[in-house]
Amino acid sequence: MIVSRSILSILPLAIALAGCKTTEPAMSSPSPPPKPLSSFKQLRGGAAQAIAAGEPLAVLGGSLVTWWDGDSPVEVPLPSHVDPYGARWAADRKSLRVGLGAIDVATKVYRDEPALQTLNAIGPGGAFSARRAAWFGDGAHVAIVVEMRDPKGGRTTELAVADTGGRVRGRSKLPGMVTAIAASQDRVLVDASRLIVLDLDAKVIAEPKLSALRISEGAGMFAVTLTGGTGVALVRPADGSVVATWNLAANDAVPVPHGIVAVAGDGTVHVGCVDGSTVQEVATAPSGADGPIVRLVGGQLVVAGGTVDPIRVAAFTNPCT
Repeated sequence: MIVSRSILSILPLAIALAGCKTTEPAMSSPSPPPKPLSSFKQLRGGAAQAIAAGEPLAVLGGSLVTWWDGDSPVEVPLPSHVDPYGARWAADRKSLRVGLGAIDVATKVYRDEPALQTLNAIGPGGAFSARRAAWFGDGAHVAIVVEMRDPKGGRTTELAVADTGGRVRGRSKLPGMVTAIAASQDRVLVDASRLIVLDLDAKVIAEPKLSALRISEGAGMFAVTLTGGTGVALVRPADGSVVATWNLAANDAVPVPHGIVAVAGDGTVHVGCVDGSTVQEVATAPSGADGPIVRLVGGQLVVAGGTVDPIRVAAFTNPCT
């Protein structure tokens, strides 16, 4: 058999290529992004009136403050004159500031802050004048709604900002009764017939033209849940400007970085991300709560609503960037 010289010349190359031939591994498909919310877990005990800012989870209502040791609720009684809204954990988590005092975690006892009691005088009808309080994120100042009545029944309402030593930094007269209050690091948003943003000196910064059902604070923003199920608005604390709006019928809402988490009256949780001047929904999940409020506590979304064991928690992964 005669083999051509050309075939002989390419034979070593073919053998070399055959020896180098490898099988490429199949391309794996990318992992899907994590879901924003895990399934909700119902906790034992607690009340659904208010949720304290900061960690760990603490809820207030029914003249009690409740936090959890594992799965077991720890309950501390609140005096009847202490309003449960506006509570915030101290940075060291050794005390929970609420009203014009604090609960000591070690002793599980509430005590009024003596230096602040000059702002809580007893009026002609025997009622305390400090109607509501909200602790700022700096942990050193509190916004206090002071209501004074004259002998003829006339009422004057003002906002005072004081430090823990009782020094009043400023006062501002309010146009009406306060129905909601929330404090950020150095601003406070008050609903007193109209919305008003004030600073640490109780000076008016802005008056957002919004009709509020509820207000909350988080991620450097205020969230205003609008009346009549007409939506939710993000308000910048620094200047009171409306950053974004969400056309969603919500019962309550809380800001998260670059977004909002809202909850409807039926307990459905809606997660939305800011897109320009609007908010786009990216996920929903049932919570099982009824007529709830919502807050973000660390990495947990907390929904509180109902009567018996009203607190539900879920792990939250923020999808907004």
